[in-house]
Amino acid sequence: MTEAPARAQLIAALVSQVQVLALASDRIGTAFASQHDLHTTDFRALTAIHRAERAGQPLTARQLADQLQVSPAAVTYLVDRLTASGHVHRDTDPTDRRRVLLRFGDHGREVAGAFFGPLGQAHAEAMASYSEDDLATCLRFLHDVNASLDHFHRGLIHEAPPSPTSTTGE
Repeated sequence: MTEAPARAQLIAALVSQVQVLALASDRIGTAFASQHDLHTTDFRALTAIHRAERAGQPLTARQLADQLQVSPAAVTYLVDRLTASGHVHRDTDPTDRRRVLLRFGDHGREVAGAFFGPLGQAHAEAMASYSEDDLATCLRFLHDVNASLDHFHRGLIHEAPPSPTSTTGE
């Protein structure tokens, strides 16, 4: 059975808008990084650290490395840079003194607030005309799309083709 043309067109339009959203988010992240003399990976790290802290589950350096898909050595260098700039600080985990948690620093909060406060206002204005039911549907849609992207990504990791430099034994 094939999808009705109107449904297929709506799905194609939604997929296109998700792609536009991803590209716009990437451009905004790049602009933020550039304005604050950061690497784009630094921006991704700050975003991950901020989201985790806001959720009440601060990240360890290892968790950050996993999220960013970088080596532990690379994340150590990255965290050292962010610590030196005042964006992030290391904090001892109160439940396990051996663990170090990454927290947003005062400078990081100040910079993020100045940049993302207006972005949050733009989001609020864009969603002002939506009812709570509309917003709940949008939230469910984005959750489902993100879940499908996570699932797809896991499949890519587990089924990654051999690299061009690998030998086949021939």
